[in-house]
Amino acid sequence: MKRFETLASARTSDGLALTFHRREDDYFLLLEGEELMSTRRNRSESALAELASRHLEGVARPVILIGGLGLGFTLRAALERLPAGGRLVVCELFSAVVDWNRKYLDESATALADPRVEVVTRDVGAVIAGASARFDAVLLDVDNGPSAWCLESNERLYGRRGLATVRRSLKPGGILGIWSAYADPRFERLLGASGFRAWSESVRARGRKGSRHTIFFATPERDRLARRS
Repeated sequence: MKRFETLASARTSDGLALTFHRREDDYFLLLEGEELMSTRRNRSESALAELASRHLEGVARPVILIGGLGLGFTLRAALERLPAGGRLVVCELFSAVVDWNRKYLDESATALADPRVEVVTRDVGAVIAGASARFDAVLLDVDNGPSAWCLESNERLYGRRGLATVRRSLKPGGILGIWSAYADPRFERLLGASGFRAWSESVRARGRKGSRHTIFFATPERDRLARRS
């Protein structure tokens, strides 16, 4: 039987157990014993950045906010497509997660050391609230999805007020991307009712096999109206 080794642990502000594990060459991030993400199933986390980057083609110096470092897959995929003059702001609530990426994951450590990357250990909602037309893209992977959060504090990101705040933080032509473990037609309708043109993509969690995850994308409706005029 393959050994499941605990490498590190921490407590969230809510008192929940956040743990980091290794089994052979794979790494796992768990919250209260439930898997948040792993290196075995990472395709959709990379796709979040890959698909959003297509929308930013032609933007010479994009500024991208990534909410949730996780195991670094969204960050690394975004960096691969980032122009030389672009910037990535990685917002991770738990400093321990940043430390674990730097200590145990060589590719993540390299990405975090890139001079185009700024690491902020704060609630991503607070960072978004303090921004006005700052970001070309906001990519959120802070929980299991807009209606399947592990931390109660993440609920406010996905309500009408939170979405209105995200919309204000985007530059004209910007895009919002949200990773979700599940499809959620009701949330997609909420995006539309909150001033966005919204759609979703279904992506395999691991190559061409395994479960599917959903990525929601949304662009402010004002941009579509502006292009018409």
